Amino acid sequence: MKRIVVFSGAGLSAESGIPTFRDSDGLWEQHRIEDVASPDGWQRDPELVLDFYGKRFQKMNLVQPNAAHYALAELQKKFDVINITQNIDTLLEQAGAKNVWHLHGRLDTAKCEFHHEIFGYQPTHRCDFKTLISKPIALGDTCPKCGGRLRPDVVWFGESVDMRQPYLEELIDTASVFIGVGTSAQVYPAAGLLTLFADTEQKYFIDPNPAYGALYGFSVLEGKASVKLPELAKQLLGSAN
Repeated sequence: MKRIVVFSGAGLSAESGIPTFRDSDGLWEQHRIEDVASPDGWQRDPELVLDFYGKRFQKMNLVQPNAAHYALAELQKKFDVINITQNIDTLLEQAGAKNVWHLHGRLDTAKCEFHHEIFGYQPTHRCDFKTLISKPIALGDTCPKCGGRLRPDVVWFGESVDMRQPYLEELIDTASVFIGVGTSAQVYPAAGLLTLFADTEQKYFIDPNPAYGALYGFSVLEGKASVKLPELAKQLLGSAN
């Protein structure tokens, strides 16, 4: 079975009503990034951080996957599809996607504040506790292993993204198709992934207003993800017959 690797960003879920990461003024839903998406912000005002992510959690549970999410799930009928996404929502999973690698974590998971991925300060000990959640984290929720506060399991500024290097190298070597969708491809890791998959036989990039600098060798499909991705999926599934 041929393998398709999909790299997606905020544009994939924007049509479902999930706001994109930040506005042109550098704010994220009217909050300074450093206040709601950094270890320092967490230490200063954990209540603000939990309220911010709690609202995003509730928003995620009010919206539905769009046609682009379902198109990626449809590709699984004839391909081994690996979704690498910057999104912290679970709309891909809700649409039926089976293999999703969340680079920046997930809204429906909590972890102990003493997790080893935190670099903004030096905890006195390490605790790698994580758990799925069915409701937003509340101030006072604590880790059952060590008593540390529970925080969103998302990657903040100053923390590292798990690039799963051996696994990523395997995907680069085995992918027959690479699709970039919903990302500007102008910043890392997006720009880096496009370069890493430069030798993949078939490469597609979907965006309403693509910047062509990083897209040499790609088949560029200008338009909304909810329109162009179902069209591409139909084409790929047809060619697999």
